[in-house]
Amino acid sequence: MRVLIPSDKDFNYLECKKLYEDNQDLIEDYEKFDDVIKNTFFYSFLVNGKHIGCIYYYEIDNRLYVNVVAYRKTHLINLECFKKSLTWWNCDIYARSHHKTAIYGMLKCGFKKIGENLYIYKR
Repeated sequence: MRVLIPSDKDFNYLECKKLYEDNQDLIEDYEKFDDVIKNTFFYSFLVNGKHIGCIYYYEIDNRLYVNVVAYRKTHLINLECFKKSLTWWNCDIYARSHHKTAIYGMLKCGFKKIGENLYIYKR
């Protein structure tokens, strides 16, 4: 597994941008991609040289939130990437979703439902 951030010289900007923009409606994030990578902790994940998705963390009202965008049919490896990224933080992490696949992934990684479409990963 290889993890890239926007400041890496090998960062796969175009792949990440296309994946993000193609899935904006699903992840319900309508910020411009350049603003997302500028204002979040953005990570691109590659496995065996193949881009499988992106995870980004951002702050709202002193809470850390996470959002994930990934290619279809990569669910198991996405869970591994997501679990790995959770280890990089030592605070509670929040996520919002009403999509069954995303909710299933969050629950598998240890998130608990705390409100309508709101989940928390407790530290």
